[in-house]
Amino acid sequence: MRLRPAICDACSRIRKRANPAGTTSADRVLPFCAAFPGGVPDQIYFGGFDHRQGYPGDHGVLFELREGGEPALAAYEQDAGE
Repeated sequence: MRLRPAICDACSRIRKRANPAGTTSADRVLPFCAAFPGGVPDQIYFGGFDHRQGYPGDHGVLFELREGGEPALAAYEQDAGE
């Protein structure tokens, strides 16, 4: 379970799939995207890293605002103090 908004909530690239190795509600779903096909790093999805900036291993694929994602982005920015 995530306690804070993630920039991923507003991103057009985010997808989720079942995680067969998951044992808790926090890891039963695996968020992934074009930047991180093996799974979004915890520092981004749970830790609040702003993926409008590069992150190791993202292959230059950054956050892209999804249509209608403005409220989710505003919630992320408010939580991050931006």
